[in-house]
Amino acid sequence: MKEKKRWWDIRAQANATGGSEVEIRIYGEIGFWGTDAEMFAAKLDEVASTATSIVVAINSLGGDVFDAFAIYNAVRRYAGKVTGRVDGVAASAASLILMACDTIEMPSNARLMIHNPHTFAAGEAGDLRRLADLLDSTSDSMLAAYVERSGRTAEEVRTIMDAETWLTAAQAKEQGFCDTIVDPVRIAAYAGAARHAARFTSVPAEIMAALESDGEVPPVNPPADPAPQPQPQPQSQPQPQPQPPAAPDVAALASHVYAACRDARIEHCAEGIVLATGLRDRASVDAAIRNAQDIAGICLAASLTELTAGFVSDGLSPDQVRARLFERMTASQKPINHRAAPVASQDAPVVANAPRAASIYAARKSGK
Repeated sequence: MKEKKRWWDIRAQANATGGSEVEIRIYGEIGFWGTDAEMFAAKLDEVASTATSIVVAINSLGGDVFDAFAIYNAVRRYAGKVTGRVDGVAASAASLILMACDTIEMPSNARLMIHNPHTFAAGEAGDLRRLADLLDSTSDSMLAAYVERSGRTAEEVRTIMDAETWLTAAQAKEQGFCDTIVDPVRIAAYAGAARHAARFTSVPAEIMAALESDGEVPPVNPPADPAPQPQPQPQSQPQPQPQPPAAPDVAALASHVYAACRDARIEHCAEGIVLATGLRDRASVDAAIRNAQDIAGICLAASLTELTAGFVSDGLSPDQVRARLFERMTASQKPINHRAAPVASQDAPVVANAPRAASIYAARKSGK
């Protein structure tokens, strides 16, 4: 069985002084590929027991905030020195993990992004109220971590979070989120980074360009060296060569999906549309958005809105959804009994022990 990809790696190594050091690399979407913080904590406990220091290297646009909190707490529990290093970008939940480090280093071209937690949801009003309360509580916990690390007031940090703030290394140091600025590094993308970045509202242009140019959007093949041309014939015309199709702008398509879903109030379907279409082209994306709107209406009419996102992720058409819902509804109904129950007779009941006529006649004859 093929091992699942991981967004983290933990390994022991020797540091410059010959001591044992643990390097933690968090590269990718936190909580993705089915490997969660519980596995992370177990591995960290295994290798950190004899280590004198830990280095946490981060290049991530964030992910599951609850996994990030678990990692934050696991790093904070370590008694030795912990150094955080931003190997490109530490955004959203990844920036929270960085706050657990004793010392934070950022290359001069790295970025730190801080914002409020967000999610996609569907359900009744009560469900959404409970989710809103959970988001508020999570935001308060993140605020406390940022305040403790930076030394700034809660009001100042709340303003930074509300604005989805992207900080340069110099700005992060000025705000108290970084201790040392080091030499610049090449910012590398990971699988799905550009699609992940499209969820944010104010990604710096240079970060988006780096994500798009590093494997996220396949570049168009460069033109080959021209072959030697034969001498033109008097009656022949050169045929135009077909041009290779331009590569899709994945980031723009993902941004279009999330914006369109927000406008249509089907935000919870955006992830499913991205997965179902693979962001191949604008036409397929727009068709999937229209299908998602139809599917949302069908599920609403059937009072089964919780199934909408799953149907969209599966790439089903509205007709297929209608068929699935019909099967679901008919399967839940009791079978009809086509055999009529017997109707009770309206005649007087026959009494089994009633006296017979012969007995009455004999009694009269004997004078009794």
